Parts: sequence; structure tokens; C-alpha cells
Amino acid sequence: MRKVLLFTIVFFCFTLCIAENKVFYAEGTEKSKKVALTFDDGPGKTTDKILAILKEKNVKATFFMLGSRAAKKPATAKKVAEEGHEIASHTYDHVNFFKYEGEDKAEKIKDELLKAEEIIEKAAGVKPYLVRYPHGYAKRDAIQIAKENGYYVINWYFGCDWNTELTDEEMYEKYVGAIKSGAIFLMHDSNTKSVNILADFIDKLKEKGYEIVTVGELLDIKRELEKEEA
Repeated sequence: MRKVLLFTIVFFCFTLCIAENKVFYAEGTEKSKKVALTFDDGPGKTTDKILAILKEKNVKATFFMLGSRAAKKPATAKKVAEEGHEIASHTYDHVNFFKYEGEDKAEKIKDELLKAEEIIEKAAGVKPYLVRYPHGYAKRDAIQIAKENGYYVINWYFGCDWNTELTDEEMYEKYVGAIKSGAIFLMHDSNTKSVNILADFIDKLKEKGYEIVTVGELLDIKRELEKEEA
């Protein structure tokens, strides 16, 4: 609950000032019936199980990887990419920049971003262009650094799988209750609860007529990058 509240505050404080730059997103358009599934903190203990479910359901997702974990599990990071999922960055070591008080904060943010980029690209074979800062940090300093280094900052519309007080059934109902066009759903591939509800949640999304796509496709930003490079 605290994470959701924190994100909401950040979202309303900064969306207006950065919207024109198209650098920060928390959801996609409601014009098309599409949603995105995203997984943070991996490669983790449940990544292989999540990949198996996604493969069975013929769904592609976006994985926001930690550089520190990609370094420890390069084969898993590579597997995510080889199975056609979108590779994104969650920075290197999950630093909470809401609480970081060092005078080198800007340098630290950039270092976390670029260190993760190098490791993730080496492990997965794909250079990320999306970043989700830990804890949904999306203040101007982090957004500017992301922009300067060719990244889009991606937060989320809904997520709650970190709430250990919820039963699997309660958690499933909360995700289902948040379904809407353009939603970016946050889960973790280091969390057993995500595995427990994922297949049923995907089935419910399809039952309701939603197409499940990657973040890049949902926001149509990969194509924008390709246009800029052309």
C-alpha cells in the first residue's frame, strides 16, 4: 500500500512537467484494449517458472532486470531474451534514491544505470532502453539522466505482489480489479506469489478481450526510437 501511495504522489507531481518529452510513463493509452505485464528484480528464483507460464500462454512480457542479478544469472537473463521477452533495466543494485542523501546522487544514479546496462547487455545480448528505477523513483534528476542516456522511465499502473498479508486469492482479485486498457502491471520474478496467480490472471485478461503486449509495444516507443535512429 505504501508503495502504491508513493508512486501516486510521484506520478502526479511529475507527469505534467515531463509529458511533452515522452520520457516517463506509468500506463498506456486507453484507446486500444492492450495491457503489459512487467517483472522486476530478476533474474530471480521464479524466473524459469514465470517463463514457462508465459510460454504456455503464448504471452510476451517485459523484464526489468537488476544488473547485480543478471551478473549472477547470465544464462537466465539470456533465456528471457531468447524466448522473445523485452529486456529492460531496474538499475544495478536496487538503491532507494528516495532515501539516498549522498552529495553524489546524480553520479550514483547514472552509475547504477550504466553499470546495469553493460552487464545486462553482456548477459542477455540486448541493450535495454527502458528503465524502472527501484521503488518507482521518478524525480527530475533520474528522468533527466535516463533521457540523456537514451532511456524511457517506466513505472506502473498497478501492482501488489509484495504485500505478504494478502492471500493468493485476495491478490488475484486485486489485480483483476485493476484491469483496464493501457494498464502496466507490476509483478516480481523473485516472488512465489506472482507465480501462483499469473496463469489465472493471464486467462482472465484474455477472457476479457485484452491483448497482452510488451511495454515497448503498449507505448509505441520502440518504433519512435527506430525513427530517431533512421
